Amino acid sequence: MTSATHIHAEPEWRRGEIDARGLQRVRLGDTSIELEIMIHGGELSELTPLLIINSIDYPMPPSAIFCERMQAVGYQVIFVRRPGFGHTRPLPSALMGKQEIERHAPTATEAALIKLLIDSMGLKGVRLLGLGTTNSICLRLKQLSDAIDLVVFSNPLFNPAIWDVIRPAWLKRMIRQTVLSRSGLKIAVRGLRAVLRRDPLWFYRQFAQKSAGDIAYIKANESDFLTAGMFLQKLQPDLYFYELRSALIDDTEWNPAHLKDLDAVILSGTETTEKWKASIVKEADRLGLPIVFANAGDLFVPYASPDSLIEILEQHSTKVAAL
Repeated sequence: MTSATHIHAEPEWRRGEIDARGLQRVRLGDTSIELEIMIHGGELSELTPLLIINSIDYPMPPSAIFCERMQAVGYQVIFVRRPGFGHTRPLPSALMGKQEIERHAPTATEAALIKLLIDSMGLKGVRLLGLGTTNSICLRLKQLSDAIDLVVFSNPLFNPAIWDVIRPAWLKRMIRQTVLSRSGLKIAVRGLRAVLRRDPLWFYRQFAQKSAGDIAYIKANESDFLTAGMFLQKLQPDLYFYELRSALIDDTEWNPAHLKDLDAVILSGTETTEKWKASIVKEADRLGLPIVFANAGDLFVPYASPDSLIEILEQHSTKVAAL
């Protein structure tokens, strides 16, 4: 695979201290805006960048085994932790109102910030991996940035049948309560924090109960999920409201006319309900996007089935080489 990464001799992004997980806070250009990123290997290399943006449910980088598997076939994992997660400041509260969320203002803002990061790092030929609630951000980011060659929408939440597959029932009730009212939001967030304080691994196992692949990934990376649970306890209620409401309302950017020239693939797992699979296939057909079903995984499908992700990336690379 030919190199696709170009690195500035004097990077415009400025590094902070690196934490024990390998994440570092970086300031974007001459702004005061900071994001947290992990570059597998510590430094940018000549490998093709695989950029991963965190979703609300798991604000952690993929496992070292996953990163090494990607490196072995020519990809360097670069993980971005979004504003409000980890140790970064959230977006301004003015962007977090109901009307602003329904207009997708914070979604567009996050896409613009990550584009600034890509430009500051001098990345080219990027393969972008969206996860769950992050896919609408990734869609806009792909539309904004010529540096991205391909986007993989993993487990996207544009699915009309989403309420039917949220398990267990108490989690569905909590999410409904969160997005219906601000008072319901406060009650739901207090309940979620209590669950996460008591046993974050139990929470994640409940969330992933329909997928043996997800359960196996959680078991193999328990320390990461304990840290993720700690971060989720610290999230501001406005961020929960934004994430969940934006995932559950209609996003008109998921439009066949907007996606007809987009290099993108949908990745989903077979370890889910038949209703969900039928619905996501129908939506993929409407959008004109190819869909790949991996044998293992649901919520964490690219991490549970890295070979399926590699197959998507390699097929795209073959198409690019043929042009």
